[in-house]
Amino acid sequence: MDFRTSLNTIGDAEFEFIKNLVYKQAGIFLAPHKKIMVQSRLNARLRTLGIESFENYVAKLKLDPKFATDEMQELINRITTNKTDFFRENHHFEFLKNQYFPALEQAAASGGPKTLRIWCSASSTGEEPYSIAITVYDYFNTKGWNCKIYASDIDTQVIATAKKGLYRDERLEPVSEALKAKHFIKTVEKDHVFYEAKPHLKALIDFRQINLLHFPFPITDKLDLIFCRNVVIYFDKQTQKTLFQNFEVSLKPKGYLILGHSETMFGISESFKFLGHTIYQKKD
Repeated sequence: MDFRTSLNTIGDAEFEFIKNLVYKQAGIFLAPHKKIMVQSRLNARLRTLGIESFENYVAKLKLDPKFATDEMQELINRITTNKTDFFRENHHFEFLKNQYFPALEQAAASGGPKTLRIWCSASSTGEEPYSIAITVYDYFNTKGWNCKIYASDIDTQVIATAKKGLYRDERLEPVSEALKAKHFIKTVEKDHVFYEAKPHLKALIDFRQINLLHFPFPITDKLDLIFCRNVVIYFDKQTQKTLFQNFEVSLKPKGYLILGHSETMFGISESFKFLGHTIYQKKD
């Protein structure tokens, strides 16, 4: 049988090694039921490398330091999940424009700074940071504010996609026609409709690769707000606790942290006040 077209089966020992390696490097906990997912996602990688089995792949990771160093990012890229949409969990964007941004504007009117720094810490293919950028631009563009959005992910491939800001039309279904016309350039190529984020959106966003386990984070600005949605569900409790501590240090006094709908700080961190809808504010 030609190994280039067949599927390899991952053994328990090989899965355990990869599970521990991914946890050490990225903080992602792979439960036993993720074994088939790991097998499926890495089979294509083995074919690309010309490696005949998971036993040989793991042996090479163990015995060849240069290969292990070069391969680690490729491994993480294939293991990470990148489910995202424009304006996913839209109540968070409603909170920004209807509550948070007006409060910032009121504070600035009383002598506060006209600056805004947001970090989208798991930006995936870019739908989330562009959704934030649309919300920021539409509120602050004509008001003389200095706004910047940091957008990061551990996966280098999705960051490259996000920088391009180019999406098939079905990806923009949650975006209204008015917002599409205002913020995207429509093109047709080979009978497919694409939308590319306009320069004014791209100018707001600083894309970069960041591993959330590596602290201090490579962002020197103190942050007003951090999006970290649908990420910590992949971390164990101790990793979550450490991450929340590091987010607290990175935020300005009374800064905000927004998690995903299935995530919570309950029993993990006492440094934030819960405001509802997985929105948290740093305590004094």
